Order: sequence, then structure tokens, then C-alpha cells
Amino acid sequence: MKAWLRFLPSIVNKAIMSDAIKLFDIDFNILRAHITPRGGKMLVEISGPQETECVNYIEERGIQVTPIMKVVKKEAEKCIDCGACVSLCPVRAICVQDDWGIDIDNQICIACGFCINSCPTKAIILIE
Repeated sequence: MKAWLRFLPSIVNKAIMSDAIKLFDIDFNILRAHITPRGGKMLVEISGPQETECVNYIEERGIQVTPIMKVVKKEAEKCIDCGACVSLCPVRAICVQDDWGIDIDNQICIACGFCINSCPTKAIILIE
């Protein structure tokens, strides 16, 4: 599962995530993070047989978990399929289809923002 985790300032210094990894049989992959003493957020992938228990554990300790299916969205009416975003994607989540249209695979996307910044028509937006 991909999810945004939001941290309040009161729990930033607590080892909630490392405790969760130790207690539950999960794989935890940080895709993007911005955490300061004022709080913050992380885009993560959590998977494993005890995924649900892990999510419940971290929510009980004050981390807001928002599961997501899409990381970025391409607005078809704005996209001109120029391909400016394709070569900048570090994980190759964006590709050119057989019909020369641009496709984004949200299962691979890590929300780095390179495609968003490169799009001349601002057709790609980050979903938070």
C-alpha cells in the first residue's frame, strides 16, 4: 500500500516507525519525505502479512495515514504529449505509448516532482 504519513510536531522525535518495523513483519520503503521539528509528511510503501496491524499501530500513536492509489495525475485536456516529462523520470514511471500518448504508472511513481516541474502546460499535478 502507498500512503502519505503526516506527523504532528509532538511526535516527530518519537521512534514510532522504527518500532513498527521491529514489531510487525513489514517492508517499509520511504519514497519521499519532508519532516522538520514542526511536523511533516512522508510518502511510503508498506507491505507484508501484518500491513493492517502496522497501520493501526502507527495511527494509534498519532501518525495520520492516508492511503493513495495515485501519486500524480495527468490532466488529459492540458497534456500535449510532448514527452518532456519522460526522460526526467528517475524510475521510468512515465512512458510513451504506441499511439504516442504519455502514460504514468502510479505503482512505480515516487512523487519526486521532476515531471511536474518539466511540463510546459502544467498538465501533471501531485495528489496529496
